[in-house]
Amino acid sequence: MESNLPNELRYWLTLPTSLTQALKRRADDFSVEVLEQRQINLALPIDGFHDQQAPCPMFSRKVLLKQGDTPWVAAHTLIPLSSLAGGLNQLTQLANKPLGELLFATPGMRKDHLQVCTTGLGWGRRARYHLHHQPLLVSEFFLPELILYEHKRLTLLHQTHST
Repeated sequence: MESNLPNELRYWLTLPTSLTQALKRRADDFSVEVLEQRQINLALPIDGFHDQQAPCPMFSRKVLLKQGDTPWVAAHTLIPLSSLAGGLNQLTQLANKPLGELLFATPGMRKDHLQVCTTGLGWGRRARYHLHHQPLLVSEFFLPELILYEHKRLTLLHQTHST
């Protein structure tokens, strides 16, 4: 699959470390805009949550990760309510703070089950995280403005190294 990834997104789609930190290195005005936070009942099975009961009550958080006013990434986090009861309740109180900072700063956090996909809206990835031994699922979709920014950045880098 990795050989089929667009060059502009290969880094982002396969990034094993914090997406938030990688975006902040490129953005001089990084922010998180919360679009929605609420409890939902999710019909299962959903890949990554095989052990949950259907329908499964989840905390759902949808955000945009932005450079200034420009959305670069749309992200959706799903946390089983059983995970919230198991010690992840602080994740419902993030407001406009990025989830990635908390995840990657927590000792013992584990990331697995990485999946990459393309839809009519573009490329995305999904990973399961284990925080304090509790699962959560994070989906991230890379928006056209980030792809354009990366294309320009890579073109400039290539031109600089070619001359």
